Amino acid sequence: MAENEIKARKKLEEAEKKTKGASGFLSNLFGGSKNDEAADLFVQDEASKLDELCCMEDGCFACFDDIASYENHYEEFHRHKCSICGRVFVNSYCHHLHLEESHSAIFKLLRQRFPMKPLYKCFEESCPEIFVLDVERDRHVLEVHNIRESVVVDVKRKKVKRQQICNQRGLNDIEIAYQKVGAREKIINGKKKLIPRSIIFGCDEHEPMFENAGNLFKIAKLWKEAGDAFIRSAEIHAASGDRKHDIASGYAEAANCYRKINAELAVDCLMKTAEIYTDMGRFTMAAKNHCVIAELYEKDNPDLNQSMLHYQKAADYYKGEENRSSATKCLIKVAQIAAELEQYRKAIQVFEEIAIWEADHPTLKYGAKTHFFQALLCYLCVDVLDAQHALKRYEEISPSFSDTRECKLIRDLILCLEEQNQDQLTDAVKAYDKITRLDQWHTTLLVKIKRLCGGGEDDLK
Repeated sequence: MAENEIKARKKLEEAEKKTKGASGFLSNLFGGSKNDEAADLFVQDEASKLDELCCMEDGCFACFDDIASYENHYEEFHRHKCSICGRVFVNSYCHHLHLEESHSAIFKLLRQRFPMKPLYKCFEESCPEIFVLDVERDRHVLEVHNIRESVVVDVKRKKVKRQQICNQRGLNDIEIAYQKVGAREKIINGKKKLIPRSIIFGCDEHEPMFENAGNLFKIAKLWKEAGDAFIRSAEIHAASGDRKHDIASGYAEAANCYRKINAELAVDCLMKTAEIYTDMGRFTMAAKNHCVIAELYEKDNPDLNQSMLHYQKAADYYKGEENRSSATKCLIKVAQIAAELEQYRKAIQVFEEIAIWEADHPTLKYGAKTHFFQALLCYLCVDVLDAQHALKRYEEISPSFSDTRECKLIRDLILCLEEQNQDQLTDAVKAYDKITRLDQWHTTLLVKIKRLCGGGEDDLK
């Protein structure tokens, strides 16, 4: 078999590997050039064979007519090649940096021991700048030295997509995400005032870039950057007049990221999401977002007044959608927070509303005793006489409440307050707690009642 035919067979095999399972654009990218080269080899005139120089580096098989061409090829593609990973660099300095950063155990140890120490040197040998993160270094060389993809040699005969270039350079998820967010944002911000939006990229093209970048940031646990990327995605959807659901989803994703680092940023995103769903008439979704906001104000960014306000909004939306069960859960939180803020009248009103509704419900009527009990505890924090009248009224609404342990405890507490008998009050609470454990909310109210009984101590035990 002729030498050229052997080469052609090899080229065809390589082309088949590249095009296997691919079609259209990918086939043109990776298969076309190889097939063309193979065809050229087949049709060469064997009568005019010349002695050729072939590069045998790692199956390169590039052939040259003269030594000068071969030397130029070797200098460009094989001179500064990493013997460990096979990557090729434009000069010895970049090759040296690569060996130090990627394959040096000492460098990795320094990164672990001193994570905030600048270790990443600039790709420009004359530049003295050193950076803590390789991402910062990449941005620096791009903006200051205009070094883009030239650090790692790219074979010009092949058209390589941007993602493949990133893989060739060994960029990690964080770096790729920075490139996607930073590059796209600069293009959009720089051109959207000068060029119609549809001419720049079109929302369908550039919006997924921010969404994909946000997902990569989430993988890297860079929550602030992930949230920023999802917000940009939502803003692009909004600017292009896309479906409101896509805009709301972008802000919701951003809120999930911000919750891990900054509750205020999360609240801002959730408020926008809730407003969008409200405009769409999707009140159940809006209510869920108000519940999350209330939880953030209750725990992560304490502001009980705001928490109570958003629980109330959520309850109102759930009621409008006839989702009474979810509305009740929110109303319970409203009443409990109101009691913590010593807004006892408001707490009483809400607890009564819940208990009366449950008393008329065929399956929930046995749970009404809990909320009657909570309302009566709030009454005792305000006025004993009002508590007595309320107790009588509750027994008329729900006759079964009279036989409960909760009702018995309320009677004992009223008697203790009238007699100012602190010891008897403590004994009554202990007896109840032995069977039904009191949580922190109930304990706080009972301590308040004990103080009204004339005792200065906080211990009910």
